[in-house]
Amino acid sequence: MKFNEKVKDNATKNIHILQLNIGKKCNLSCTHCHVMAGPKRDEMMSKNIFDKCMKIYDKFSMDTIDITGGEPTMHKDIEYFIKEACQRSKNVILRSNLVGLDNREDFIKILADNKVNIVASMPCYTEENVDAMRGEGTFNRIVASIKVLNKYGYGKELKLDLVYNPLGAFLPPAQSDLEVDYKNELEKLGLEFSNLLTITNIPIGCFKNQLENTGELEDYRVLLEENFNEATVDNLMCRYQLSISFDGKIYDCDFNQMEELECNSYNNVDQILELDNLNREIVFADFCYGCTAGAGSSCGGSLDE
Repeated sequence: MKFNEKVKDNATKNIHILQLNIGKKCNLSCTHCHVMAGPKRDEMMSKNIFDKCMKIYDKFSMDTIDITGGEPTMHKDIEYFIKEACQRSKNVILRSNLVGLDNREDFIKILADNKVNIVASMPCYTEENVDAMRGEGTFNRIVASIKVLNKYGYGKELKLDLVYNPLGAFLPPAQSDLEVDYKNELEKLGLEFSNLLTITNIPIGCFKNQLENTGELEDYRVLLEENFNEATVDNLMCRYQLSISFDGKIYDCDFNQMEELECNSYNNVDQILELDNLNREIVFADFCYGCTAGAGSSCGGSLDE
């Protein structure tokens, strides 16, 4: 069954999260990346687009600014973006793979001084699995960065959440149980973090290509549909957020953005600034089963623990 036949309520609710994908450049090329980001990508959000995004945040009295990529810390204007966002919101999220941050203590101090919440991708707690997904040596580089972040209070009084992604065509285990395993294993390395978020891999981008190469794509799609969980539907992230791309186009979520499924009510930041409200009908696709399978999945982790 098509997802939009299964979930007929496609209305947004109280839109309070502004998620900004500020570019597709990344220092890694991960096998599960739905953005298909990498070192050779050069798409970047301009200051002009970012400033319009801040006007949207102000106009519609949102409460969260969620900055993602690519690897957003590679953006040449990231310090400007962080400072501008933190002038408006007490809940600014920066999503990062952490690679190389251990050599940028001045930037970490800016994040800490502004109490930015960090959500860091760490798809496993073992070196072997992380390096298999993200490239040789990545695990140790992440560990080095977490140690510096801990020094500045992250994982303690400041929020440092880690993100788990499955390494293959299966659903994440229970978020709370896996968090215990992460805590136990990373404590052995002297590392601290706040919470673990489990996110289901969506069959688009690099992960879709991987599944096609191994002949698992159709089986994985069936797995997601068969594990549809109705209890997750009301809490889907698309109901509560705007997803804005580096070029100012509007989407229901970051996954729709990567599949170029534009929002059907307003298309760009200039149009939004002319509106009185952000209510819209969500554009669903069959890959949305990934967000509703099992315990559900969102940028904030599982939806139904």
